[in-house]
Amino acid sequence: MVNKLALLLVLLCVSSSKAIADVPKLNVVTEEWVPYNYANEQGEIVGRATEKVRAVLDLAGIEYDIKLYPWARSMKLTQTQANTMIYSIYRSGDREALFEWACPLMRPVRQYLFRLKSREDIKVATLEDAKKYVISIVRGSVVHEFLTKQGFEAGVNLDITADPSASQRKLLAGRIDFLLTTEYTMHATLKSIGVDYDVVVPVIEVRNNSDRRACMAFNLNTDKELIDRVRRALAEHNSRYVGP
Repeated sequence: MVNKLALLLVLLCVSSSKAIADVPKLNVVTEEWVPYNYANEQGEIVGRATEKVRAVLDLAGIEYDIKLYPWARSMKLTQTQANTMIYSIYRSGDREALFEWACPLMRPVRQYLFRLKSREDIKVATLEDAKKYVISIVRGSVVHEFLTKQGFEAGVNLDITADPSASQRKLLAGRIDFLLTTEYTMHATLKSIGVDYDVVVPVIEVRNNSDRRACMAFNLNTDKELIDRVRRALAEHNSRYVGP
């Protein structure tokens, strides 16, 4: 009986190792987007979306490595390097043909224009009204793409940065007028730097940008079996859990 059990364990280990060896290692990239994907004080890539990505990739039985870069670099790496995946990325018409997709990773999250509570001089009722002010955004982000399509311009009413945390600092210092982000992100980012959430207020919801679901996306030359495994694992995970 003991010998049979030992043999079964060996066969399971061999089978697991073979399954991993069947597909190449997946290079995973992301950006700093608190609280979904970011590096903690120990330099570990964590966050609500990261936790789900790890669970899905483990379920898929593949080897992977996650690294965090500015958004524009993560996008370039995913577009140019085979067997590379990016998260959390919004699926849009402009991006559809650039990647292979696995969706949804996250539920839609509402996005708002935030201002300092003390800036009562700012009066807006619509997104069009906001063109009289300056909004800070991350270069190459879906928000950047969205606002550009709405007629906003860099150097006029858009302050473009590669560092998401710089936007919060600029808002608090009064160097910009608005930040377009989620309540979760604003709350978590302010908390991380010891600032009370009550210093800001959401002014308007940017509805046309709030109905999107973030996904995982792969370089077009990524191993097809690898993509299929991740898609199956994501579907199984989504059937059992809600979120993030």
